[in-house]
Amino acid sequence: MMASNHDMRKIRRVYFLHGLEGSPQANKPRFLRKYYPDLIVPSLPPDIEERHAILKETIREPAFLAGSSLGGLSAVLFAMSFPEKVPGMALFAPAAGLFDESQAPPGLLKAMSRCRIPSGIPTVVIAALKDEVIPLAAIEGMIKRSPAPRRIELIKAKDDHTLGRSLDALPGAMDRAFG
Repeated sequence: MMASNHDMRKIRRVYFLHGLEGSPQANKPRFLRKYYPDLIVPSLPPDIEERHAILKETIREPAFLAGSSLGGLSAVLFAMSFPEKVPGMALFAPAAGLFDESQAPPGLLKAMSRCRIPSGIPTVVIAALKDEVIPLAAIEGMIKRSPAPRRIELIKAKDDHTLGRSLDALPGAMDRAFG
């Protein structure tokens, strides 16, 4: 039984939040539109606080969220602020930490250190075992910080940060997270 009061059949909005170097026209959203033709992919800036402000204005009704890298972190932070608007999430190599924090702005480091998946939100996380950007330990730490009851599935893909060889796994992860 789901912890939220969402009627899953009534929720039709699915957002994909791209990463730092992504865009609405990038590989993942183009691929995912084959499975989710009405996928909404807002163009998001690199700054995590600006992203949050845009999502706050854009997502006014409950919607499923999928996000890659910085987009995954953006989804988690939005769900932390507005859990009632997020009935499910799929996170692909979410930016829960960095191997090299030296170039990261302080706001991003703070956001990564506090990110956690809100209680009861069904979430599927795909972590890349060969990720050169996001340590697996950071993603596992985010999951451990997440309060009970947890409805989180972690999938470890033999891939790099782009998850380019694992694209076929993304729609299934979304389907499981979105009920």
